[in-house]
Amino acid sequence: SRLESCLARLWLSVLMGFKIDEIVHPDSRGVAQQFECSVCMCVVNEPLQTVCDHIFCAECISTCLACPTCRTAFGDGACKPLRDCNRPLMRMIHNLQVWCPYHAESKFVPPDEDESADDTEIVEDVDEPAAKRKRVDSCDWAGSYSDLLAKHLAMCQHHFVPCPRGCGRQVRRGGLEAHAPVCAKNFETCKLCHEAVRVGDMSQHRQDKAELHVQLLEARLAERGDGGDLQRSLDRIHERLANLESARVQPSLPAPSIWRWTVTNMPARLAATPKGRSIVSPGAYLCGHGPFKMKYYPNGNSQAPHGMSSLFCEGPAYLAARMRFSVGDWSQSSRRFHSYGSAQGYRLGPPVPIAVDSVTIVMELLQIEAFSETR
Repeated sequence: SRLESCLARLWLSVLMGFKIDEIVHPDSRGVAQQFECSVCMCVVNEPLQTVCDHIFCAECISTCLACPTCRTAFGDGACKPLRDCNRPLMRMIHNLQVWCPYHAESKFVPPDEDESADDTEIVEDVDEPAAKRKRVDSCDWAGSYSDLLAKHLAMCQHHFVPCPRGCGRQVRRGGLEAHAPVCAKNFETCKLCHEAVRVGDMSQHRQDKAELHVQLLEARLAERGDGGDLQRSLDRIHERLANLESARVQPSLPAPSIWRWTVTNMPARLAATPKGRSIVSPGAYLCGHGPFKMKYYPNGNSQAPHGMSSLFCEGPAYLAARMRFSVGDWSQSSRRFHSYGSAQGYRLGPPVPIAVDSVTIVMELLQIEAFSETR
């Protein structure tokens, strides 16, 4: 309907626009007030000037029959692009001094911020008031409003963009590489155990989980209470499984079993994460299991001695595994199996990274021991 179309366009304009206190430099906010669209309450984008001399975003009034401010009826040619009918005013809008929406002082909150946790984030102490939390992953760019729309947002690493694989998630441009290991489009679901399996690894997954799949099929057969073709199929699977186990010498873990996580901008992060504060990695799947997340304390956790950082890992509770962690020349391997349902790691980790721009942390899944029945 016409109303639904108008509401859809209005919502789109709200999502695409920026409010004055989100992007405009404090010195220019007085001038910017006259360029605020009264429909979306944002700085005008692709502005149109009406016959009654009011200015709105093109999208905001594309389906309006009258001026939203004074109700003057629109006729043919009632709205003209501001760049054609009032170039001096257009230049004033273009020259507004703004900063990036992701600037440390900006109040802009991306619509999908809570659903896009693939990017590296700072985990603050629970007891610290939210007003005191510092925005570490910020952009320092500042310039004109025209450059913001035409250039900067097309390259800003903090700007949210749709996943290029089409999973439907909104991801920071700088976090696209970190999002790739957990992107839903890179996995398919096993129809038997419902485990997420990387695309192309389903054959290996069925081979590695053959015994589990048989158990699941037997349980479903018991629930049905009948035999027939399903029982004969199970007998054939049992026979193939026995042949497979007899031929298998030392099973290898399906790839990928190694995950590299690079933490950038270390000087700023060291200053923003004092002792006891951690940086949490994006989630990643190893050998089809996960998600795993690493917690890195650049200045050490509360129990670490001075000059030592700390490193912990958290993963699925059903998995018992041995891991190897490496940071530069520092490397540690777990001698026994651990369940990573709660964080496991090293409070005496690598030395505090000083005078480096980035740190690469490598986690390798060495061996899997057992699984619990409930996943």
